[in-house]
Amino acid sequence: MSRLFRIFAENSMKAFVTLLIASFSGIANCHAIIPDTVYIRKPESMRLIYRNLEVITNDGYKIETWFFPAQNPPSESELRNPNENRRTHEAPGEAKRPTIIICNGDAGNMSYFQLYLAKNWTSRGFNVVTFDWRGFGKSSPFAMDRNYLCYTEMLEDYRAVIRKTSEQEEVLDGATAIVGWSTGAYLSMITAHTDNLVNAFIGRSLPTDFDDFIPLVMQYKNKTRNELLVPDDFPTELMPVHIAPEFEKPLFLIVGENDFRTPVWMSRKIIESLPETTPKELMIVENAAHGGKEDPMLIAFDDFIKRTSDFLMANLRPLHGEQPSAAE
Repeated sequence: MSRLFRIFAENSMKAFVTLLIASFSGIANCHAIIPDTVYIRKPESMRLIYRNLEVITNDGYKIETWFFPAQNPPSESELRNPNENRRTHEAPGEAKRPTIIICNGDAGNMSYFQLYLAKNWTSRGFNVVTFDWRGFGKSSPFAMDRNYLCYTEMLEDYRAVIRKTSEQEEVLDGATAIVGWSTGAYLSMITAHTDNLVNAFIGRSLPTDFDDFIPLVMQYKNKTRNELLVPDDFPTELMPVHIAPEFEKPLFLIVGENDFRTPVWMSRKIIESLPETTPKELMIVENAAHGGKEDPMLIAFDDFIKRTSDFLMANLRPLHGEQPSAAE
């Protein structure tokens, strides 16, 4: 590695950490809907290969979606010249790969932390998909009350993205995982449980159910019950602790040891409620809390990427010449 490239790489890592902290400080501590329609960066600024997918929900909303094929990291020349044209797609090795779909939480949009996850997982041989809920980013506008924790329509957005993803030629059938944090975590587990195109779930700061979760948010965020609303038609019976005894797909959870809003005991309760045969892993991060600068994924970023990659490679059946189970 040349001295110039080494200096560039070191400075890039410092910038990477700074941007992560800035991103998380601004958006990750929310517990109500706060849509953000402005992208702070685009994938090409990080030399990522991607394409837009045309995703339309059953009720007619456009969901802005980026598909990142598995790709080699940018070359030394490409990193030296970040203002050149967008990189072109050259699939490393076999064309069909396992795929990770990342949903957003309740604030920000996919131009924040998702791009760093995409950069790291694609370099490990995964396709990655990111998208914005209706009302967020460049997805179709959708009126939202900021006193709500979520909207039931988000589950339809997720469904539409998963179906469009499954149609892409690079996607290996039966090897799709979905990822979410906090609000996105329970929406992801519900989706993984109900959608046969999803084969694994990774969640950060996963609440058990609203009855456990809302009182803690009221206590630690000084909010009233009327500021933490749940839609009347939301399937609360599908919250994580209720579906865990029947959840048979591989499940990986990460939580900060000092998380007071979705405490470690919530993740442990869900893990312990799973069937014995369900592949499972719990990662508890020291000196981490819920979000912001104390987000467990940020504090243990490299370890998180490695452990989740290893977990998926070990447990997605098609990677071992097997068919998904009936539950998957």
